[in-house]
Amino acid sequence: MTRAETRLWRTVDGGLVADGHPDAESLAYAEGDEISEADQERLVEEKKAGRPTNKARKATEDK
Repeated sequence: MTRAETRLWRTVDGGLVADGHPDAESLAYAEGDEISEADQERLVEEKKAGRPTNKARKATEDK
C-alpha cells in the first residue's frame, strides 16, 4: 500500500483531489494514511485524464 504524501479529499462524484482543490468535499486521507488499492487506481486514472490542477493563488500575509 502507498501512503498519502498530502491530504486527499473526496469529491461529490467520488474522486480524489489534493488539499485546497475547489471540488474537495470531505477528507479522505490525512498525511501518512495508507491509500486503498482502489483509490490508488483512481488517482492514477485522474492524473492520466489530465484533470485541472488548482491554480488559485495562495493568500498572502497581511502586513
